[in-house]
Amino acid sequence: MKHSLKRYIVPVVIAIGILITIYYYFNPENHFFPQCIFYRVTGWECAGCGSQRMLHSLLHGDLAMAWHYNAALLIVSPILLAMVFANLFSNKYPRFYNFIYSPWIVWSVVGGMIAWWILRNII
Repeated sequence: MKHSLKRYIVPVVIAIGILITIYYYFNPENHFFPQCIFYRVTGWECAGCGSQRMLHSLLHGDLAMAWHYNAALLIVSPILLAMVFANLFSNKYPRFYNFIYSPWIVWSVVGGMIAWWILRNII
């Protein structure tokens, strides 16, 4: 791992832990969480709409509701986590980094999210 990244790991892990705790204890539908500006302006859902409620449901083990709120993000989440891992450990696992950032994976994720954004508004 790069030396400059090591000093950020502990604060980032603490921040993620705090965010997970907040999303576990507070339901985004009933509290102070930010709302989607795109939805408020257009009335259409963006690709990320429902992601906060999805995370809350997922943290409570309710996979069906998580799927209901944002199925695409639920499907793509393991790939995004793999991308973060590949970035952090690119020196140690260069073949994995090259694989996960191959054009066909990146464009599949981008294309899938754009398709989700469009389809969820016309269906």
